[in-house]
Amino acid sequence: MNRLPFSVSMALAMTLSMGLRPIAPALMVSAAQGEVARWAGNCLRCSLEKRAWAAVNGTCYYPVDMDMKPGHYSISRRTTGGKLESAQLIVTEKRCVDENLDNFPKKEYVNVSAQNQARAAQEASRVNPLIAYQAKPRPAVFDLPIGKPASPLPKGVGNFGACRTLNGQPRDRHTGQDYPVSAGKPVLSAANGRVVLAANLFYSGNSVFIDHGNGLVTEYFHLKSFTVKDNQTVTKGERIGLVGETGRVTGPHLHFGVRWQGACINPGFLLVDPSDLAAVN
Repeated sequence: MNRLPFSVSMALAMTLSMGLRPIAPALMVSAAQGEVARWAGNCLRCSLEKRAWAAVNGTCYYPVDMDMKPGHYSISRRTTGGKLESAQLIVTEKRCVDENLDNFPKKEYVNVSAQNQARAAQEASRVNPLIAYQAKPRPAVFDLPIGKPASPLPKGVGNFGACRTLNGQPRDRHTGQDYPVSAGKPVLSAANGRVVLAANLFYSGNSVFIDHGNGLVTEYFHLKSFTVKDNQTVTKGERIGLVGETGRVTGPHLHFGVRWQGACINPGFLLVDPSDLAAVN
């Protein structure tokens, strides 16, 4: 029989001797910025602070945005039996990797013209609502892990969330993971879903956004070309385009991004077995 640590044993003995009911240890889980935590077991509904969403196949998932402030947050779940349970999500800092892109070849992205700034702003007004948190998203049509966006999929270069400079000028953080896939290779839908945008955008080049329900949207950037259109239904593993080097890039590769419940997360956490994710205990 395992023995409790001395301090816990003493506290329990004192509690019982006073005729009090022992308080159950608080449930908690720790996850770094850009990661995903889970709470498994007959879940129906999940919440993080004031946001709520449906469980996926009986498990609550809590995506942590890469810019979420470190600290303690309240999470809860409603079970299929109607029980409401609460826990603490401890968000820890994930320091961004510095990525300095010197002698950037595409000068239009270094000193962006007023015309291109206006274009990018107009495109952002179209994209942002697609990737933001939605109080009533479509039901999930995916399971975890999701599929790989290329076959074979090489190891990512590790630049998710990178703090970038372009010829010494600060730029926004990198919102996806880059994979060194050769130009012209097929790009695959990571799961069943619906294309919500397939277009050429100033910064991300030829881009495809797919809504998989439950607030999960996958992003495929810098494509040479895409073979899908807006509102088209796609299936897991279906070819949606070819790897390229359009937009603000230094060479061909696949940029794969994920937004879940409005949070920008490292897509690698959805490519592994869910049992490997940090869990509430």
